[in-house]
Amino acid sequence: QSSEFNEAKENGDLKLNLNRAPVLVTPEGKTIGQSKAIERYLARRFGLMGQTPEEEGMIDCIAEHCRDVKDAARQKGFSKFTRNKTDEEKAEARKEWFDNDMPAMLMKIEEAVKETSEADGYSFGASTTYGDVAIWALLRDCFPADLEDTTKAAEKCVMLNAIADQIQSNAGVSKYLAERPASMF
Repeated sequence: QSSEFNEAKENGDLKLNLNRAPVLVTPEGKTIGQSKAIERYLARRFGLMGQTPEEEGMIDCIAEHCRDVKDAARQKGFSKFTRNKTDEEKAEARKEWFDNDMPAMLMKIEEAVKETSEADGYSFGASTTYGDVAIWALLRDCFPADLEDTTKAAEKCVMLNAIADQIQSNAGVSKYLAERPASMF
C-alpha cells in the first residue's frame, strides 16, 4: 500500500468507505465511497442519467448489464489473480469466455439496447448517457491484454460498437485518456 493511502486511512479520509479506496470528495466537501455509487453520482451531476426517475432506472439498467458481464468474467476465473486454477485451466476458461460466454452476453445487451435507443451511437434515447459510458468502458477501456479478444467477442454487436465508438471519439474522453495516470488496472 502506498504511503498516501496509509495516510488517508490514518487521517480518516476513507472512513465513509470502510477504509478502502476509491472515494470522491465533492465540491461541497462531502465524501462518497464505492465505485458504482461514485459513477452514478457523477452521471447525475453531469446530466447523463436522463430526465425522469424512469429514464434513470433504464439507463442504470444498461450500466448494470455491463457490470454483469464484468462480474461473469471474474467468476469465470481466468485472471492472473485467480489462485485455484492451473495456467492451463485459466487458458481454457479464458478461451471459453471470449469465444462463447462474452459474445452471448453482449448480444443480449445489444438486443436490450435496440429497445431503448432512438439514434445510432446511443444506448438510451438520442443523447449520451451513463449507459453509453458503461458500454465504452466494457468494450474499449478494458485491460489492454483483453482488448483484442473483447473486440472479437463484440464484432457482431453493431449497436454496442457504434456506442463505444461515439464515446471514444468524444474530445473530453480523448483528453482524459491521453492525460490519465498509468495504472496496473
